Amino acid sequence: MVAADQLNLSIAPGEFLSFLGPSGCGKTTALRMLAGFEAPTSGEVLIDGQVVNTIEPYGRPVNMVFQSYALFPHMNVADNIGYGLRQRRPRLARAEIARKVGRALEIVRLTGFEKRRVWEMSGGQQQRVALARAIVNEPKLLLLDEPLAALDRKLRKEMQIELQDLQRQIGITFVLVTHDQEEALSLSDRICVMREGRIIQTGDPQNLYDHPKSRYVADFVGTSNFIDGRVEHVADGVATLATPSGLRLQGAANAGLKAGDEACLSVRPEQIHMHRDAAPGSLPGTVHNRIFLGEHTEYLVQQPALGSLNVLAPRQGQPDDLSFQTGEPVHINWNPARALVLSPD
Repeated sequence: MVAADQLNLSIAPGEFLSFLGPSGCGKTTALRMLAGFEAPTSGEVLIDGQVVNTIEPYGRPVNMVFQSYALFPHMNVADNIGYGLRQRRPRLARAEIARKVGRALEIVRLTGFEKRRVWEMSGGQQQRVALARAIVNEPKLLLLDEPLAALDRKLRKEMQIELQDLQRQIGITFVLVTHDQEEALSLSDRICVMREGRIIQTGDPQNLYDHPKSRYVADFVGTSNFIDGRVEHVADGVATLATPSGLRLQGAANAGLKAGDEACLSVRPEQIHMHRDAAPGSLPGTVHNRIFLGEHTEYLVQQPALGSLNVLAPRQGQPDDLSFQTGEPVHINWNPARALVLSPD
């Protein structure tokens, strides 16, 4: 089995790029080749224009932050951060190491924690120490291997903002590996969606979310409802999809689709509108399930011809006295211009 196949990618200086995909898709292998922990069987890895295939990891202008942080428990914060600086040859003066460590602590907002033992710190603070240890060496490329996976949801969101601020402040190129679509969407300038060792689509977060090229990308980048069928005709970039139940639905056509092709219509949950009264073009359904999540409510609507559809309603647009209840009959519709007719995987 090939772990990474035909990867051809350029990363711009100062860019925040993410490899996104499920376990086993090749994203970590791609990261390890940049770090020097894996060697490509063919092709070249270049960093700042220099071929680094034969250069050991310690000789590359790269630092890596691991999921486990890999901090030294017997060292305090300052010693952990300065470890790499102490390994340099020729040796740096102690005063210079202290200055660089102090600057790194300032950047990650941990000034005053120099003497603290890492095991006395919270998960978020340990993550900042790991980041400080990585940036103190002033690498040209910082690699992040799912660094937020061990944090709880609230802290993970806070650290996402801090990572963005940090990257903009120091201007180092960041490459992140993650299976968390929300993390990739919120952090990245550009995302590479991977599958079976290959990059299948690259783009900025909004472009990937709004214009996926396949069902796989639409399903992995965000959440979507998929309705299978066959293309009846395509005209002016709009495809008409005939479903097995006899419904005809329209959406923006995926490139290359033609009449007779098997395809699916993709519509995001937030694009579906629910009403108590029938409207032109609406479809009847029943609320099968309701999950209140604070800022929005998620509904599962059972539609006789289409099956189960996820619907997301923001709370600001749905006062408590107007929210829908489980078992309630409803009517749903969406703007065909916001739906996509995609090629099957």
